[in-house]
Amino acid sequence: MADKLHELLNSARKYDLGQPYWNGMPVHPFDPPFQSYLYRYHEYVRKTFDEMGIEPGFSDAISLMITSHHAGTHFDLPIHMSQDNKVQGIDVTPYQRDTGFKDLPEPLHSLESVPPLILRAVLLDVPAYKGMDLLPERYPISGEDLAGTMEKYGLVINAGDCVLIRTGYGRFFETDSDTYLNKWAGLNDDAARWLAGLAPRLVGIDNLSIGIPAPFASHRILLVEKGIYVMKSLNLEELAKDGAYLSTVIVLPLKIRGGEASLVRPVALA
Repeated sequence: MADKLHELLNSARKYDLGQPYWNGMPVHPFDPPFQSYLYRYHEYVRKTFDEMGIEPGFSDAISLMITSHHAGTHFDLPIHMSQDNKVQGIDVTPYQRDTGFKDLPEPLHSLESVPPLILRAVLLDVPAYKGMDLLPERYPISGEDLAGTMEKYGLVINAGDCVLIRTGYGRFFETDSDTYLNKWAGLNDDAARWLAGLAPRLVGIDNLSIGIPAPFASHRILLVEKGIYVMKSLNLEELAKDGAYLSTVIVLPLKIRGGEASLVRPVALA
């Protein structure tokens, strides 16, 4: 069985859905910047090891990273946001600590309780459906757009699936921060409610804030009201280029105790 599974995985097309991380990368204006620094340098460590008699000539380098859990490609839990301090009808304020969330009542949970996610994934390439390569600036994707995309490509979204939504703006992540942060297309409220009605387990998108024109309405609908996981700042360009509308997505958030979100590097197999 293991050999057959290995052979199957080896033969699948593999897509890296994550964006790179670097100092100066685009992050939400409300969030702290992503920072990564070389904390230990080889020549200085070698000198110290030599002086201490620890394997002369040997050294190492170690980096230090300072970031929010929401920089670049990341995975959000429902407790990331609230409406009137409530998530899925539960007041979350009694469960907040300086170190994160603790003793959350079901169905709420923090990152250490998220299992490895291996999900059937459906790509909704909205620009392709509309005969475009890139949606217009600040374009509000409607429920009709999503339904039309599914119909055009013969797609079905089942409860528990991962839905990947391409706007085309993921291409600007490395090249044009202003466009990526300020001009992206996203879901309008109708689209978010239409999508939530299909009960996916995870919704991923190639922009930063999901919703247009209200940046947090889609978060509220998906996360706060329906408890659906969200993944943002994806790179869906290669998946769309190959017409891989159905795939298997593997998502492994870090098991951060009390955490509400995690940097993540998802992959798709098609």
